[in-house]
Amino acid sequence: MPDTVRQRYEKIGRRRVLALLGVGLTLLVIAIAAAVVTLGSITEDTDAVERVLERQASIDSLATYNEQIAAGRRGYLLQPDPAFTRTVREASSDFEAEQARLEDLLNAREEFDRLEEIKALNAERTVLIDAMFADPDTAFAEARDLDFNEDAGVLITQDIREIAEEMAAFESEQLVRRNRAQLESLVQLYVVGGVALLLLLGVMGTAVLVVLRYNRDLAAAQVSLREANLGLETAVSDRTAELVRANEEIQRFAYIVSHDLRSPLVNVLGFTSELDEARKLIRAHLEELYEADPKLRDEEAWLAVDEDLPEALGFIRTSTEKMDRLINSILELSRQGRRKLEPEHLDMEELVGNIAVSLHQRAEEAGATVEVKAIPDLESDRIAVEQILQNLIENAIKYASPDRPCEVIVEGSKAVGTVRIDVIDNGRGIAEADQERIFELFRRAGPQDQEGEGLGLANVRALAYRLGGTIEVDSELGQGSRFRLSLPAKFVAQEAVT
Repeated sequence: MPDTVRQRYEKIGRRRVLALLGVGLTLLVIAIAAAVVTLGSITEDTDAVERVLERQASIDSLATYNEQIAAGRRGYLLQPDPAFTRTVREASSDFEAEQARLEDLLNAREEFDRLEEIKALNAERTVLIDAMFADPDTAFAEARDLDFNEDAGVLITQDIREIAEEMAAFESEQLVRRNRAQLESLVQLYVVGGVALLLLLGVMGTAVLVVLRYNRDLAAAQVSLREANLGLETAVSDRTAELVRANEEIQRFAYIVSHDLRSPLVNVLGFTSELDEARKLIRAHLEELYEADPKLRDEEAWLAVDEDLPEALGFIRTSTEKMDRLINSILELSRQGRRKLEPEHLDMEELVGNIAVSLHQRAEEAGATVEVKAIPDLESDRIAVEQILQNLIENAIKYASPDRPCEVIVEGSKAVGTVRIDVIDNGRGIAEADQERIFELFRRAGPQDQEGEGLGLANVRALAYRLGGTIEVDSELGQGSRFRLSLPAKFVAQEAVT
C-alpha cells in the first residue's frame, strides 16, 4: 500500500476516533451542566417547601394557643380556679413567643399584614385578661349575666381564629405551588438524564461498530494475503505489519472509548442516588402534610413521588448497570486483542478432552454428552484456542433442544496447511437470517432465555481472525448446528512480522 494512501487512512481513522471522543465529552459536559442546574432548582424548591411547612406548623401552634387562652379565660370566669390562671398565663406567653417566631418565618407582605392584625387583637385581649386577674370578684360577678357570644374576649378569639385560617390557606397554596415546581424540576432532570444516557449509548454503539468493522476487515485481509501471496514474502510482510499497527490502534481506541464512557456512568449513578434522597425527603414532607390536613392530598403528586419516580430511578439504575457490564466486556475484548500471542505445539485431542472434563458438571446437569473424536495437532496460541473451543462447546450445551437429549461432537480434519475443527450439536439450531449476525457484538439469536450479553461469538471470531483463521456456522433451525474453526497448521505470531 503506498505511503500516501496509508497515511490518508490513518488520518481518517484518527479523525473518527477524535470525533467520537469529542461527541462523548460534549454530551457528558452538557449532561453534567443540565444536572447541576436542575439539582440547584430542586434544592431551592426543597428549601422553600421546608419553609412553608415551618410556617404552617407555626400558624397551627398559634391557633392552638389562641384556643387555649379562650378556654382558660372562659373557665376562670365560670370558676376562678388557679389552674385556669396558669393555663391563661402560659398560653398567652406561648402565643406571644410563637408570634415572634412566625414573624421571622414570613416572607409575603399580605401575611405580615395579617400577623399585625393578630398582634393588635392579642394586645386588646391582654388588656381584658389583665383586668380580669386584677379584679377577679368584679369579673366573676359580671360573668353571671354575660352572653359569651357577645363577649369582647370571645369576639377577639374568633377574629384571631379566622385570620389564622386565612394564613394557613395561603401557605397551603404556596406549598402546592412549590411541590409542583419541585416535581417539574425532577421530571426535567429525568428527561435530561435519559436523553444524555441514550446519546451516550449511541456513541458507544457507533464506537463498537467502528471497532468491529475494522477488526473484521483487518482479519479478512490477513487471511487473503496468506492464501493469495504465498510467494510474495516482502509484500506479505509489509501488508501484515501495516495491519498489525492498525489493529493495535483499534484496540487502543476501544480501550479509550470504553474507559471514558465509564465516567458518565459514575455521574449518572451519583445523581440518581441524590435524586432518590430528594424524593424520600419530599415523600416524608408530603406524608406529614397529608396527615396534618388530608384535604391537601394530591393523588397525582403522591403517585409521582411514591411510585413513578422510584420506577424511573430503578430503570436508570438497571440501564447504567447493563451499560457497565457491556463496557467491561468491551474492555475484556480490548485486552484480548492486546495480549501477545505465543504459539506452541498443541495436542488438540488432549486440549479438547480437558475442556470436556472441565464442563462435565454443566453437561451432566443439562443431560448432555460431549464426544471428542480425532483432531489433528497444530501450532498456535494455547489460551486463544482454548477460549474459542470452550465457548463453542459451552454454547452447544447451553442452547440444547428441549425435545431431545443434547449430543455434542468435536472432530477435526486436515487440509493444505490448515486444520479444521468442527463442533457439532443437535440443539435448537440458528435461523439462516441470524447465522452471520450472531458473530456481531451484542447480537443473539432465538429465545433470550439464557444469560449473556451477546459477546461470546464476537470474541470467538475476533480470536480466530487474530490466529490467522476463520469461524463459520452451518445450521438448521430446530435441527442443530455445525461450527467450523479453520486455523493454520503452522502459525507465525503477527507481532513478530515487521
